[in-house]
Amino acid sequence: MSMELAVTRVAVRLWVPRGAAGDLAGGAQQVLDDAQAIDRIETLDVTGFRPTATDIRVDLDARVVLAPGDDAAAIGDAFGILEVEVDA
Repeated sequence: MSMELAVTRVAVRLWVPRGAAGDLAGGAQQVLDDAQAIDRIETLDVTGFRPTATDIRVDLDARVVLAPGDDAAAIGDAFGILEVEVDA
């Protein structure tokens, strides 16, 4: 019998490489998909962005299901993720 994991709302700031395939939201989703602390992404909304010479800094709100045994702070350990704030 499996237990459904809770959805956690987070605000995330991350880097999306310039030239990433797809649109800005797709690039941000790829960065989040690579975070081992996330089991799956329920929703992702881009709330802001700032281009730099080599990357694009993206701010987003997301609803994610965390991997078993991880907490939202562990999302910040993934490559390309700058900040994570849990929405209370």
